[in-house]
Amino acid sequence: MKRQRPKIRPPRKFCDRVLESIAICSVLLGVYLVIRGWSSLPATIPIHFDASGTADGFGPKGMIWLLPAISVVMVPLMLFLRKFPWLSNTPIQITEENAEYQYGLIVRLLSLLACAVALLFTVLVYDTIAIAGGGSSLLGWWFLPIFIGGVIAPILWYFFKAFKGR
Repeated sequence: MKRQRPKIRPPRKFCDRVLESIAICSVLLGVYLVIRGWSSLPATIPIHFDASGTADGFGPKGMIWLLPAISVVMVPLMLFLRKFPWLSNTPIQITEENAEYQYGLIVRLLSLLACAVALLFTVLVYDTIAIAGGGSSLLGWWFLPIFIGGVIAPILWYFFKAFKGR
């Protein structure tokens, strides 16, 4: 018989609120950048970049909306899921004794990932608009390692803390 997980919400910490604010502001900034830059975009814009940050795929200008659209869906969804940490699939069995700690880690992980995703898409929107307008890319060889690290580091942090705090 499967044990029922406790359904408690850990208290929100200051860092969760800061990360949430950064994520929301970043999503809004991405939408604002597209609205502000729309009229100056050429009919064809870069839509794909190689590992060194050089544009190697091009498409219609409307594709610029894809980046903020993805973040407008993903970030609020991650922030909403923080309200129901007991729905998460965890490597640790959740008990009454460890629920608040483990759920707090899940909330923090989702906050960190929402922030990382929002910042990533905002940087990509900014860079795409800059390149489409004839400017140079901010992205270089360092972007991919930072992006991968920005997503993997919170996950590794979560696993370390979750197993340490069983």
